[in-house]
Amino acid sequence: MEKRTQVVVYGTSLNMATVTASLKADQGLEVICLDPRSPTARQHLCELHPAVIAFDLNDPPQRMEEILLRERPDVLLIGVDPTNDEILVLSSHPQQARSASDLISVIQNYSQSVQRRCK
Repeated sequence: MEKRTQVVVYGTSLNMATVTASLKADQGLEVICLDPRSPTARQHLCELHPAVIAFDLNDPPQRMEEILLRERPDVLLIGVDPTNDEILVLSSHPQQARSASDLISVIQNYSQSVQRRCK
């Protein structure tokens, strides 16, 4: 069985619930939802060691990006902005995202590049 890419969806908005449902449809992804208002959310993030963290750009976690980019430069941070049909890949650059399949493609491409580097 192929290793699944662990994705944390950080947020509980309706937008992120839609993202979660779409990502869970992909068999190659292990999707975990975290409520940023939980007092243990940051601790859970550290324990999980996800490859990808997706969050709502309209409700970004305070300073999470800055902290994670320093502590875990290997994690792919993806801000989802449904109002502009855009995702912001914080370790890279903005990309058009007209559907969940666009988001899944970014995650899969990143996961494949990480796997190639680890071989």
